[in-house]
Amino acid sequence: MAWQEPTRLVITCGRGCVPALSGELCALGHRPQEVSPTAVEVTGNLHEAMRLNLWLRTANRVLFEVAGFAVESPDELYAATRDLPWEEWLRGDVPFHVHGVAQHETIRDSRFALLRCKDAIADRFVEQTGARPDSSASPVGAASIALYWKDGVAQLFLDTSGVPLSHRGYRQQPWVAPLRETLAASILLETGWGQNPDEAFVGPMCGSGTLAIEAAWICQNRAPGLYREDFAFLLWNGVEADEWRQMRAAAQRQCRTAPRAWLAASDIAPEAVACARANAERAGVAHLIRFQVGDFRDAALPQPPALILMNPGYGERVGELAELYPLYEAIGTFFKTKCQELRAAVFTGSPALGRKIGLHPARRTTMWNGDIECRLLEFEIYAGTRDPRLLRKHRGESSAPQ
Repeated sequence: MAWQEPTRLVITCGRGCVPALSGELCALGHRPQEVSPTAVEVTGNLHEAMRLNLWLRTANRVLFEVAGFAVESPDELYAATRDLPWEEWLRGDVPFHVHGVAQHETIRDSRFALLRCKDAIADRFVEQTGARPDSSASPVGAASIALYWKDGVAQLFLDTSGVPLSHRGYRQQPWVAPLRETLAASILLETGWGQNPDEAFVGPMCGSGTLAIEAAWICQNRAPGLYREDFAFLLWNGVEADEWRQMRAAAQRQCRTAPRAWLAASDIAPEAVACARANAERAGVAHLIRFQVGDFRDAALPQPPALILMNPGYGERVGELAELYPLYEAIGTFFKTKCQELRAAVFTGSPALGRKIGLHPARRTTMWNGDIECRLLEFEIYAGTRDPRLLRKHRGESSAPQ
């Protein structure tokens, strides 16, 4: 396969993130087609797959299809996989890693299908080159291959990402229950953050700072993959690193070093703010974010237009929910009394807690945080009027802090 030839690219994401991912793909010039609740398909070559790894904020992986076939048993999977020219795509001096999911009546565990796939690739190498490549249990430093086998159809991909795209590299000091970076970016894009360069961002429950950092990167137009050095496609046979360096250099030139938006992040826990500041330093945006220790009700707020975004705890047991009722009621009071003419949003995994805010959301979006079904609740807080033209007017005004 020549890397310049177009093929099927499948981009995976978290549940509920397909709309945000599709929007990103459209902005990058692709015509996305949803293939599942957690994946979108486009057509492209290796160059375009590299570009998607560089620019996509909401994706988990970019998969480059090499084969699809009908198989009804692990032995048939082995035979079909062994027939593929792996020696043309992979390097013998680089270990390879196989991951994926298999759902078929002939197997009880996906790991058995992955093992048969791994054996087929290694045996093909021995047959064609006389040498057996090493396999790896981890995608780190390995050429990554993805298998998806459901019912009687198996698909094999070269995983261009390797390590998931959520691993930006800046969050080395997590706080309690941190949001995955790709989910944080999806939340922000769902709110429309970044569409108005003058809109401010306030995260008054910042935790490890993921939402604030991703917000800063969006308003900078900073490619999230700019400083990653471990993409799996760099380990493929015949891939030149010069093309990747040129692509990164072009992305660096598009980065806005001094965006107009005002950003602030605060938390009641000093340790959380210290953690967020350290992560922002590693992300290169600490100078853009005003950090503060304090209760969310005391957060410094800018003039409109501004987005106030919170990710409060939402508990997992009934008793914990009751303990959090006063917090969510206080959030509603804070919105009504201090956030007039601003946009506000809360990401929560509990509908019962969301109702305690006491405001009717202008928009609800279902998203998943791991296995937890969550809601992004967006509110437009009016000052004595519900005329939407007022908010549209304020979105064009300055967001300098009071």
